[in-house]
Amino acid sequence: MPAPTAPITYQSTTPLESYQDLAGQLKRIQEETGKIAEQRYREIGTPAEVGARQAARRQLEAASYLAAVPLGDKYIEQSTGKTGQFEPLKKAAEQQLTEAQKEYAEALKKIGEKPTPTIAETPSWAQRTITNVS
Repeated sequence: MPAPTAPITYQSTTPLESYQDLAGQLKRIQEETGKIAEQRYREIGTPAEVGARQAARRQLEAASYLAAVPLGDKYIEQSTGKTGQFEPLKKAAEQQLTEAQKEYAEALKKIGEKPTPTIAETPSWAQRTITNVS
């Protein structure tokens, strides 16, 4: 059996320029992604505008549903004595319309907002310097 030897320690260093080059590449990627997002916003609108359109559709849907609630059958009301059998349905439809109108009003306040990029201009790891380890 050979005699044990002292362990060998290796240390590799990466130049700061490599990190800065990578940060530059990430910045270029972010710029291209931003251009694509701007094109999408011009074509279909910002997420806030899309949400406002969807809220408007929900409002129209709720209004249409409320308009379709039957008023009641006079013959059935007269023969059975039951009145207001559709009243709970009408109240639910009115409540749904009110909520849809509130959502639409909130969505209109957000029109024009655009999401902010999440990548930093210069990442912190691209600014670090190597300290001498003794």
